Amino acid sequence: MKYIYIVNRFNLKEKTDKIIRKLKTVSEEFGRDYEIVINETVEDAKNCMKQFEDSEYIITCVGGDGSINLLLNDIIHTKNILSFIPHGTGNDFNRACAKTLENGIHDVDIIRINDRYFINVACFGIDADIANDDNFIHNRLIPESMRYNAGVIYYFLTYKPRRIRIEVNGETIEKEFTTVVAANDRYYGGGYWVSPNSNICDGVMELALADKLGKIGMARTILSMKDGSHLKNPAVRMISCTKAVISSDQPLTANIDGEPLKANRFELELIPKGCRIEYNKEFIEKATKA
Repeated sequence: MKYIYIVNRFNLKEKTDKIIRKLKTVSEEFGRDYEIVINETVEDAKNCMKQFEDSEYIITCVGGDGSINLLLNDIIHTKNILSFIPHGTGNDFNRACAKTLENGIHDVDIIRINDRYFINVACFGIDADIANDDNFIHNRLIPESMRYNAGVIYYFLTYKPRRIRIEVNGETIEKEFTTVVAANDRYYGGGYWVSPNSNICDGVMELALADKLGKIGMARTILSMKDGSHLKNPAVRMISCTKAVISSDQPLTANIDGEPLKANRFELELIPKGCRIEYNKEFIEKATKA
């Protein structure tokens, strides 16, 4: 099957040409039939998938989690298969796939959120504020591995919990939360293990609810997400579901797979086996090796 590599120069910037050379070398080594589509501008990226609407290719995003999300929403109603080469800040979806998927093509779950879809994690609260803040996440003066952590430190000092209403499994929960996370898979924020039991093939969405916390409690909870020990914290509740409504009287900012979204009400529904993805660990390792 033919591979179409989507390369966004406006995201990858000065790394673009080096990445393309590496992509060509590894593709030829693996004997792939491929084509590279280079988008110079955001407008190019919005329009590039129109030529593949009626095709059945493996469309491969070369970029980060946000770029994967944009591609997912472009191909979800086509016969194309989603794939990716991780070249982003966090690459959490690749980190999760490495834990859960064998090489090959898989039918995986996705989650609809209002009129969009995500494949990894949606967050509401301090996590969304951090992920949406370009002062940290896309700041080239901060090493990529430290950008989310820099945002954590800033928002730890300034964040005020939000009053959020959650309707799930016949229950309504309304209170001030530090964060609410809807997880289809396990990682976010560059390796924070927010939902250790999640798996994109299990037909379940996990909600992680962290109550209003003081500064010390917030710091402990955030740090404990590095190894999943936050699940032992009585202020953190995990709920398994397939549908949920998350709302607020004031506009609420969310972040879905690295992309911002804002509304007063978010309706979420898990779509079992809603997308086909191709995953090849060996190819990804060679294509991203420095």
